[in-house]
Amino acid sequence: MKWFVEVTEWNHDTIVNGTYLLDDSKSKMYAFRPRGTGEIKVFKNAIRIDTRGRKFVVSPVQFKTGLKEPEPEGRFWIVLGSKGDKYKVTELNGNLSCTCSGFKFRGDCKHTKGIA
Repeated sequence: MKWFVEVTEWNHDTIVNGTYLLDDSKSKMYAFRPRGTGEIKVFKNAIRIDTRGRKFVVSPVQFKTGLKEPEPEGRFWIVLGSKGDKYKVTELNGNLSCTCSGFKFRGDCKHTKGIA
């Protein structure tokens, strides 16, 4: 989990970007900090977030929440991507998944094929 700052440019002045505590695949949100406030909203359970059409960068400040990284179910491997990024490939009930954006959008990637 890492804190990400949303940098999406919206066409509406009423939409304000915030800072989000997301998992490596950026599909689950664990906490949220609205822009302009010091208050962090921590969720009891992770919330699914749709990041399509939105832009995020890793926050230079990683706020303390007391949350721990959830343990992955099944077996997992850390795989090095072609540009040096690290991805987590997980096997659960015979199905492989990856934290890379390619797997998120296509449901398949070269990282999972390297494990099989």
